[in-house]
This record gives sequence, C-alpha cells and structure tokens, in this order.
Amino acid sequence: MTDFSQSSPASTPKFVVKFCDATIKWTLLALTFLVPLFFLPWTTETTEINKQLLLFIGVAIAGLAWLGKMLAERQFEYRRSVVNIIVLLFLGVYGISSWASQSTYMSLAGDFGQEQSGFFTILALVALYFIVSNNIRTEEHIKWMLGAMMLSGFVAALYGLLQGLGLFVLPFGFTKTAAFNTIGTAASLGIYMAFIVALVSGSLLYGHGQKKKDASKLDIVFKVFMVITAILALFIVAVIDFWPVTVSLLVSSALVIAYAFLHAKSMKGLGGILLPLAALIVSLMLLFIRFPAALGFPAEVMPSAKASVDITMKTLGAHPFFGSGPGTFVFDYAQHRAPEVNNTAFWNIRFDRASTSFMTMLATIGLLGALSWLMIPLVLLGSAARKLLRSDERTWHILIGMFSSWFLLTLAKFLYSSTLSLEFMFWIMMAMLVVVHKHDFFSVRFERSPRAAMAISFLFILGLVFTLSGLFVESQRYAAEISYSKSLQADQAGESADVVIEKLIKANRLNPRNDVYVRNLALALLMKADQLLTEPLGLEKGEEESDEDFTARQRAEASERLRQASAITANAVNTARSATEMNPANVANWTVLATVYKNLMGVTEGADEWARQSYEEAIEREPSNTVLRTELGKIYVVQADAAMAGLNTEDEEAKVIVQAKVDELLGKAVDAFNKAVELKADYAAAHYNLGLVLDRQGKLDESIARMEGVVTLNPRDVGVGFQLALLYFRNDQKDEAVALMESVVRLQPNFSNARWYLAAMYDEEGDIDKAIAEIEKVMELNPGDELVAKKIEELKTKKAGGPVESEEGEGDDLPEPVEDSGAPSVEE
Repeated sequence: MTDFSQSSPASTPKFVVKFCDATIKWTLLALTFLVPLFFLPWTTETTEINKQLLLFIGVAIAGLAWLGKMLAERQFEYRRSVVNIIVLLFLGVYGISSWASQSTYMSLAGDFGQEQSGFFTILALVALYFIVSNNIRTEEHIKWMLGAMMLSGFVAALYGLLQGLGLFVLPFGFTKTAAFNTIGTAASLGIYMAFIVALVSGSLLYGHGQKKKDASKLDIVFKVFMVITAILALFIVAVIDFWPVTVSLLVSSALVIAYAFLHAKSMKGLGGILLPLAALIVSLMLLFIRFPAALGFPAEVMPSAKASVDITMKTLGAHPFFGSGPGTFVFDYAQHRAPEVNNTAFWNIRFDRASTSFMTMLATIGLLGALSWLMIPLVLLGSAARKLLRSDERTWHILIGMFSSWFLLTLAKFLYSSTLSLEFMFWIMMAMLVVVHKHDFFSVRFERSPRAAMAISFLFILGLVFTLSGLFVESQRYAAEISYSKSLQADQAGESADVVIEKLIKANRLNPRNDVYVRNLALALLMKADQLLTEPLGLEKGEEESDEDFTARQRAEASERLRQASAITANAVNTARSATEMNPANVANWTVLATVYKNLMGVTEGADEWARQSYEEAIEREPSNTVLRTELGKIYVVQADAAMAGLNTEDEEAKVIVQAKVDELLGKAVDAFNKAVELKADYAAAHYNLGLVLDRQGKLDESIARMEGVVTLNPRDVGVGFQLALLYFRNDQKDEAVALMESVVRLQPNFSNARWYLAAMYDEEGDIDKAIAEIEKVMELNPGDELVAKKIEELKTKKAGGPVESEEGEGDDLPEPVEDSGAPSVEE
C-alpha cells in the first residue's frame, strides 16, 4: 500500500500540528477572556447577540484547527468520559425540542435576549466542551485558562463597579446607566462575581503547604492580583445583595473550606482559606442584614417561584416530553400566567424566562430535555467528588477551585436565571473538570483504520462548509439586526415613516424568518398610510393658476394620496398576516394584525369582523390579558353602532331583527368589558367603555355609577370627567354636571368640546355671559369654525333679548360636538 505521508517532508506535519495547537490554545484563551466582556453598540440587544456571534466564530476556528490537527497527525484521539455520551444525548433531545417548537426560528437561533437558549448556541457550547476537554492536556494550559478567567473577571468587576458608582467611562448612550454591565442583569453580574470569588478561593489553595523554592516575583504579583480581583468581586456581590447570589457563594465557599478541612494535614496555616472564610462570613451576614453601602444597581423583576412552577406545570401538561421549545417561555407565560398578576405593577409585561434557569429549561425542553441535562451535573458531581476525596494533594489543590466555581454555576441554575456569559463559563469549566480527573484516551492511527481517516476528513470538509455557510447566514442575521436597530433609532428620532420602512424592509430581506421585523413593518406601513391621509396637502396656488385649476389639482393630489394610502394599508394587512403565519404562537403578532384591521374599520368592508377574529386569536394565546378583552369589547360596540343604521326603516319586523342584533352585540361587549374588569379591577379603560355601553343600553344610572368609579380611580382623567359630566346633565343632575365640566376645563384649558358643552350648560341655566365667554374661548381654539361663529351670534342675540332660532332641542338636549384637536385620550 502506498504511504502518502512520505510525499512531503516530515517537518510539514509537525509545523501544521504546532500551528493547529497554537490556534486552539489562543482561540480558547481569547474566548475565555472576551465572552464575559464582549458587546457592540450596533444592535438592539448589545450583549447577548454579540457574544453569540463571537462564540460561533471562536468555536468554528478552534474546531477546524482540532480536525486539521488530527488530519496532520494522521490520528483520531479523544478523551473517554461518560459525560461525553450524556452531553451528546442532551444535544440530541435539545435538537428534537427545537425542531418541534412553537417557534422553530426562535428555538434554533435564539432571539432578543434568548440567544443562550438557541439550539445553535447549545451546539456551539457542546463543540466547545469537546474542544476543551480534548485539547487542554497540561497543567500549564489549565493555569493559562484560569488566569484568563480571572483577568476577564477583574475587568468586568471594575467596569461594573464604575457603572454602579455612576462613573460612565464609555461613550455609548446605552451605557450611561447603572443597569448596563457586560454580563447582563445586575443579578447575573452578581452570579458571575460570585463565580470569580469561588474560582480565586480555590486557586489560592494551589500548592499551598507544599515544599517549593521561593516564589518568583511574577507569582507574587499574580497572587496579589488574584486577591484584589476576589475582593472587588466580593464587594460587588455584597452591594448587589441578591439572595440567589448570596446562597450560591455561601455554599461554594463552605465547599472549599470543607475540602481544606479534609486535607488539613497538607495545609500550612490558615492563609489558604482566609478568602473562602471571608466569603462565607459575608454571605452569612447578607442573609440577615442589608449591606450598608448602596450603589445604583437596579432591582430585577422576574416571575415568582410559585408562578414559575404553575406555568411550567401547565406547559408540561401540553408538551410533556420536549416542552414548548427552547426560548419560547414568553409564549408559555402569556398562555398560562395567573390573572392575579394583573393586580401588580407588572400586569402588562410578558416575561421571557422563569424565576430559575432550570424551571425555564423544564418548560421549554420538557421532561426528557431537563432530565438529560440533569444527568450531566449529577454524573460530573459524583465523579469529581470521588476524585477530590481520593486524589493526591497536588490534584485536589488544582481541582477544588474549578470544582467549587463550577458547582456554584450549577447551583445558581436552580436559584436564578442565566445569560450567555454564565452558560459559557458553565460549559468550559465542566470541560476542564473532565480534563483534570479523566486521563483515559481512545486513539487510533489512520494507517490502522482507514474508516477513521475518512470520517475525520469528512468531518473537516463538513465543518469547513458548515462554518462558511453558517458565517454567511449569521452575517446576514447580524446585518438584519443592525438595520432593525437603525429603524428603531430613526423612529425615536422622529424621522419620516419612509426611512423607518426602508430599514425594516432591509432587515426583513436579510432575515425573512424573524416575525419581529415583519410585525413592526406592518405598524410602520400603517403609520405611513395614516400620515398620507392626515397631513396637509401643502400645495400652493400658482400665480397664473385659476381657482378652478387649483381646486382640481388639490382634488387630484388628494385622490392620489388616497390611492397610495389604500395600497400601503393593503400591504400592511398582508405583512401583519404573514407575521401570524410565521409565528402563530406569538400573541404580539395577532395583536398587531387586529390593530391593522381596526384602523380599516369604516373604510374596508369586513374589517370589523377580521379585527374581532384577530383579537379572539390573541385572547386564546393570552387569556388573562385585560387589554385584549377591552379591545374586543370595543369592536362589538362598533359593530352594534353600525347595525343601528338598520333601524332607519319603516319595516317593523326588520326593526325587531336589527334591534335584536344590536342588543346581542352590546351584550357581547358588556361580557367582554366585565371579563376585563374581572381580570383587572382597576383597569380604567374597561370601566369607561362599559359605562358607555350601559348608556347605549339605556341604563343611565348604572352608566353613571360605572363612570364615577373610573373618576375615583383616575381623578385627573379629563376625558372620563367630560363623559360623566354629560351623563349627569342628561340625568338632570345639572349642578353636578356644571361643576364637573368646570373642573375638566381647569385641568385641560384647550379642551374645545369641554368648553363647548360647558357653554351649553351655562346657556341652559340662563348665565349667558359665561356661555359667551366659553364660546369665545372655543373660537380662539378653532378659528374660522362656522358653527362656533354662529353660536356666538345666537348667544349675543339672546342676551340682547332678540329672537333666536336654534336647532337644539329643549331641556336635556345638548348640541353636536365641534372639531377638537385638543381632546384628550380616554382609552387608558
């Protein structure tokens, strides 16, 4: 058989192997240092998606270098461990869960803060585990990796401290708040700092009590650096003072002290356990007293443990084995959250994760996924613990630091949520634990196994293709994120709808599977159509242009705008509908579709029915949402008002049928509003709209009682006060009507219709001077309004004692409202 290895100098494979080894080493060191610190300012989510991109690139480089090394060595080799099998099992279950997910795209890619949950992220972390566990083979390399972690931890701690002190050293606008740090939330920063404390605590025990030569100055400097890093990290843990962080550090510190106690014979004094002892004391104190210093770190809001368990159990009832899909807890929360949440300040927030990482995992990847993951730490905990108990002094000294810090991250998953930085550290520390206590390798030379050579060659080519195509797809996704971020910035800066639409279309073109871009594009198109219909034409009459030609040109321009608006609105409908088709589980998509249809009511036939169906679809996905119930009730009211037109007929039988239809629709509206009130007793919009429907049903006293309740909840809501004043007037409570309308005018002086109706009330009381004064104010607010001018003349004539011809009725009748640009919203 021909030996192709002899066709090139022996130095060439050695050079390639060394090059691959160096690539793997420095890539892993770079990832270890950079992942906790990395962020970029160009995307809406500045940390997670950028860390994800960095992880993909780093793992691809290191993975290809590993395969290339095996090809150059002509040898396949890997470290044996039962953990490897469980990791692959977990990856397989995770992949099935992602494929069967409510939102396949979200589960595969991870999106908007859920990047750590995406299947491709887990795939990269699993690849990282195998790269680390098979390529870190020396004690020196381990020390380099731990040093990179500590250096990264020092930078993250220092920057986090500056942020908490309000010393914002970076120029980006989003960094000018204590809420921002490079890890994620303040609590996740606390977990990471506790991890650093545990890592340093164990690492300081390395070599403690062993006979050795005098330490070099570099060793002394590094130990001083380690202590400074740990003290800084411990201070941040104390300042954040979040119980999951405190408990995690308490347990890991106790673990280090316990192992030091078991190996007390090899310890030289107490110097080696001073740091873990200090961490233990600080943690214990934090459980009972508040830390006296307070920085600007914000408190974190998350679902309660009880709510998380309840939502998880209900989700498992529907998807027991593989869960709802990685990254889809936000849909589970919307579907199963308790109505009692509406009584809190967070009633309109959809949480995208449970109170703990494990609870989120259980809901999203199901029983099989959670159990396959749980086997990993259980097996590793058992094997590492046995190694620690039976190992020689040198081995336990280097193992305890990694074990205690990894155990802290594992425990934190049952106490708190997670971020990509914490996930990265969990997987890389797990791989290093395998490195320390597993030295059994399986090795086969290509000369003996052509199949192994073919397999590695195939994997190298497949990896190269996958890397290049994956980087291309990821670059498009990242470019889409940048374009989407620019669209939001343009909208916030007040730029034209055309600019926003252009950037959203670009984002959608680059990543057509992201429904967030699609539904925002639908809203932007709707905004553009509204602008076309409401903005002044802005045409100027030419010097030689006749009035007829100018009028014709205005009509043509108005007609063209109407045509454009109609086309854009139709596009908005199709865009919003496509978002629901892309991700039907997302209640936000159905809400946007309903909003688009709602804006078409009165213009497009059948829009009211489509809006109703869309709101019902949204309610099915979030049954405890009081806003959706209220909006559905308003659709029924609009349909009832439209049906009332059928009462203008001489056919009595037809009138009876129409009235029955009106009564049915109003009854459905009442049911919807009552359900909204049942879900959230203090939701003013539901009470307000219920009061309006009761008035339509002729239940004036009940309507007034309902409106009075709304005013009690929102005494400064001038819109509700205005409506209640009109109801008082119609109910012959004239004094209350006048007093309330006067207060409305005082609160909102530019509310034209409030002054208009107050003038009518003064007129009815015979106080003409006050009526005239109010109408004059209305004229100032609405110059050139013929109806207002006519009313002033009527009042002046009436004051002079002359005859007045008025189209108004007698007694309780009030005039029609005037055009009012200053009318407040009464929807919320």
